[in-house]
Amino acid sequence: MTVTLEDWATIAQAKQQRNLDAIPAEWRIKPVESVHVMDIPARCGILTPDELKITDTTAQDLVAQMRKGVLKSYDVVSAFAKRAAIAHQLVSLQSG
Repeated sequence: MTVTLEDWATIAQAKQQRNLDAIPAEWRIKPVESVHVMDIPARCGILTPDELKITDTTAQDLVAQMRKGVLKSYDVVSAFAKRAAIAHQLVSLQSG
């Protein structure tokens, strides 16, 4: 079967949409017009101040804080999942 350029573009667009649709609604960002997106995680309102702090902390410090019971692994994973969803949307929106 030969795939035409139109078929390929339609397939790619559908897959990109399925990927974005898999992101929970509360983790969706508004469209971004700027190419400067480094501050979007802090400005978009998806991450709490505690989650921003977690995602800005080194792995060594996170492990130490989890070992001491200061942080729960669930909270660390959740914070990074949200930040990854934000990054994925920015990459997808910027290239789309």
